[in-house]
Amino acid sequence: MLPALFEIDPPRIEKDDPTIITGAYLKTFDLHLLPAANDIPTLKLEMTKVTLHPAFGSYGVLKRVVESEPKDYYKTLWSKSSDVPTWIGSFGFDAPFDDMVQAFSITKFGGVRVVRGSEEALVTLGDVVGLIKEGKLSTGMRADEVSSIPIAISKDSTVLEALRKMIDTNVRRLFVEKGQGRFISDRTAIDYMFSPSRLGIARDHPEQWLDGTVEQIEAKEPGRCRSEDLDAAAQEIGPSPDDCLMTDKWRVVSRWDMVVKPWRAGKLAEA
Repeated sequence: MLPALFEIDPPRIEKDDPTIITGAYLKTFDLHLLPAANDIPTLKLEMTKVTLHPAFGSYGVLKRVVESEPKDYYKTLWSKSSDVPTWIGSFGFDAPFDDMVQAFSITKFGGVRVVRGSEEALVTLGDVVGLIKEGKLSTGMRADEVSSIPIAISKDSTVLEALRKMIDTNVRRLFVEKGQGRFISDRTAIDYMFSPSRLGIARDHPEQWLDGTVEQIEAKEPGRCRSEDLDAAAQEIGPSPDDCLMTDKWRVVSRWDMVVKPWRAGKLAEA
């Protein structure tokens, strides 16, 4: 279903690469997840038989920072990424497509590693949404059946408060109060935190690294969900990993909503 999968070779994180390198890659390549190199061991979930491969994502970087003491932020940036990996499913190229979507659901991360001989690739929720856009998959659901309530944040909140709220509520997006529907995300937070000016502050005054306010993070505008049919709504979502749609009822529809929720309902199927 994804014939061009191995044409794109994503950058990989080596065992000794520091968190500052991971953050820089995520920012530069506009990614939310990076696979680890093969020298980091895999795990196996015995109950599901799913093999897990280490990866490193923007959400994991934020969680690591939030759990650090402000005086140690710069040390955290230079600590090994491999100390706190994100675990994603790992499959052979001939694995059933359903198994890959199941791995999204189990790990709660929108990426799986796929291997064909010596080649590796990353399948993301965006790839699966692309199959819906191409008419190869169908969700059989309405947008309002999978939508969720947006979580709000004040524009005057500190960046650290915003990161904590993302982690505590287990969301990737926070909608800025009085921000005309705009949102910040784990991706835009990474862009802010790993900018040259903020990294300079982290080096010279680490405790001030996250003292900025939400207003200083570039906010994004969600796409408009113009269709009640979820398959049609998939045509409207943007290309960036954190893009989402907003319905007329002021509810959010993300790639996760378009893929995992229909799969859990037993409705995601070949068209």
